[in-house]
Amino acid sequence: MKTLPSTDVLIIGGGWTGLLMAKELSARTPVSIVVLERGRDRRPDYIKGMDELDFFVRMHMMQDPSRDPISIRHDRNQPSRPVRQFGAFLPGTGVGGTGEHWGAVYPRLMPDCFEMYSKTVERYGKQKLPEDHSIQDWGITYDELEPYYARSEREVGISGKAGNLNGKKIEGGNVFEGWRSSEYPMGPTKVPYFPSLFGETVNSLGYHPYVNATAIPSVDYTNPDGVTRPPCAFCGFCERTPCMIGAKAQPTSVLLPVVQKRKSVSLRTGISVRRIVHDKGPNGGRARGVTYVDESGEEVFQPADLVIAATYTLGNNHLLMLSGIGTPYDPATGKGTLGKNLTHQLQFGVHGQAAQPVHGRGRNGHPHG
Repeated sequence: MKTLPSTDVLIIGGGWTGLLMAKELSARTPVSIVVLERGRDRRPDYIKGMDELDFFVRMHMMQDPSRDPISIRHDRNQPSRPVRQFGAFLPGTGVGGTGEHWGAVYPRLMPDCFEMYSKTVERYGKQKLPEDHSIQDWGITYDELEPYYARSEREVGISGKAGNLNGKKIEGGNVFEGWRSSEYPMGPTKVPYFPSLFGETVNSLGYHPYVNATAIPSVDYTNPDGVTRPPCAFCGFCERTPCMIGAKAQPTSVLLPVVQKRKSVSLRTGISVRRIVHDKGPNGGRARGVTYVDESGEEVFQPADLVIAATYTLGNNHLLMLSGIGTPYDPATGKGTLGKNLTHQLQFGVHGQAAQPVHGRGRNGHPHG
């Protein structure tokens, strides 16, 4: 195994988190930084055009489950079976990671989300929670996080309309959102005909429609780092695809232009990290670097004073387990924290039934109810 010269900071993953950490650390400190990314730079693939078959059907931007397999089982009594084809779960690969093909919807969490346990107990009492519940407070409140929300919206370049500006409710925005210290950097993007018709209709019924905040400029926009992006061209390609014109906020269009100018940062692609090397001790001890396999297949040890795991959440958990860091969660005993609350866009459907029958006319003109 080849051993490379040590670096001050080693970041595993070149997506939103990894490139952001590299940008911030290189701006504030003189430390040497190495970013390791499993995939390659995919910008040459899409900057000249968009191949719908390649991106939507062949999942060109995603990890290949035949090469990077994951498995699933619905309970402990089932055998683990490999996932052959991704559905809504779409882990990306390449510089920018999943942030290259995201849908760019950019909401803030509601204030109650940060104090879910406290607010639930306050309203319903502890007796309403099952004994095996896993509800927890974040340990940080919305009020504490709000300035950072505002900063991220300026840096990423968000289009939208405030609905609660310093406690003042504003129609046209989300009047139920948490308070905001500032308006969005840009007004909302254009609204097509059918959404406009829907908004007018529900507004006439006393509801409060609003346009979702998006990480897509509605006008030419230059962020505080001096990175300029054009307004959306409404080409229809966002989800599962990168942006051909660089309008959609992606790690490669927002962060990479800044990081590439920093001489203290080195980005390596085609790297498959195998283990985080660490001392023995409680929960793993001090990290000393990582072992990885490069594009040529050679195994390499990269020493580092600080190791940051910044991959897709599933990848972080997987790497920590392989490295013997942390205690894996055991659902039978409830012990352990590693992987305990790992989920992917968990959603619940709500079905309602009208209290009164709705009368109308069927296709043959006869009334029904």
